[in-house]
Amino acid sequence: MRSLGCECKSFKEKFMKCLRDNKFENALCRKESKAYLECRMERQLMAQEPLEKLGFGDLIDGKPEAKTNS
Repeated sequence: MRSLGCECKSFKEKFMKCLRDNKFENALCRKESKAYLECRMERQLMAQEPLEKLGFGDLIDGKPEAKTNS
């Protein structure tokens, strides 16, 4: 059963490295987190959820991470 989730290992490693490099400030690693969760959903390793529900609505369709509109 060790192979479960190996398909997304590189995404997980990038996400974890980002967290370590940013003192575990997860807001700075949202793109990596999104990519990791998308990988897991695509491979049916977790339930499909809309990205908006997971808090990534502002990262869909290449929208910038930071909201610049006032």
